[in-house]
Amino acid sequence: MATERRLPSDQVAARLERMYLDAQRAIMAQVQAALSAGQLMRAQERRLQLAAVLATLDQLGAATDPLARQLAAQAHADGSDTVVRELRRITAGPVMVPQSFTGVQTDAVRLLEDAIVGRLDTARRTVGRQVEDVYARAGKRATMRALLGADSSPQMATAELRRDLQRRGITGFVDRAGRQWRLDSYAEMAIRTTTREAVVQGSMDRMASHGIDLARVSSHGGSCAICSPYEGRLVSLSGQTVDYQGEAVMDASIVPPYHPNCRHSLAPFVTEVEEFRRRMQSAPAGII
Repeated sequence: MATERRLPSDQVAARLERMYLDAQRAIMAQVQAALSAGQLMRAQERRLQLAAVLATLDQLGAATDPLARQLAAQAHADGSDTVVRELRRITAGPVMVPQSFTGVQTDAVRLLEDAIVGRLDTARRTVGRQVEDVYARAGKRATMRALLGADSSPQMATAELRRDLQRRGITGFVDRAGRQWRLDSYAEMAIRTTTREAVVQGSMDRMASHGIDLARVSSHGGSCAICSPYEGRLVSLSGQTVDYQGEAVMDASIVPPYHPNCRHSLAPFVTEVEEFRRRMQSAPAGII
């Protein structure tokens, strides 16, 4: 069973997640304050309040996009460093580390950076549209009450809108798979998923630089039904190895993460070391 090790990228991820949580709370406070003051019932004030929320989202993007890129690069480096540590452990000797990655591997890091920035940008834009929709519903409600001659007291209109917001949410949205998210929860999922992708990619790139083709998927207690079929399985990074001493080998298209928030990783499988271990285990006592 794999033991979780805190990586430098975990600290960057925690900081990034906190920034999105703070933004979520700030937007909720902005909308609730405007609602309590009855400002969402007046068109001009709705426009001002919406502009304030969108500005908060823009500031969030400006502050977090560089950190998101730093996270992807650090997670990739963490994956590489983890492989080096493991190689040193299993070979009980020094491991030469190339000074830099190839151009293809560097491009992979840039793609990971673009992926997390794109996911977080999607979340911010989606939340911006959601808040805009909230304010538009407030305007329609105020107009309809005026046209119908209904009780248009700010208190009653505000109470109706507050019930609507409690039911629908302010920064909540539904993705293409039908899953419900808030700004902070979606950001947390995107951050953790991309971090894991970068760690695994860094591990694969470092193993490739050492000519290692086989890796083993980590094992964790209480894994979900999605991950459990892959736990402990061998993976061929080149896709050219399909069997190792009777054990089926998966190709590199089946590597972690297997779902959002997946924590599985890859460890190098050095055949020479494994074969030596097997000989040691099968040799009679006192014979090497």
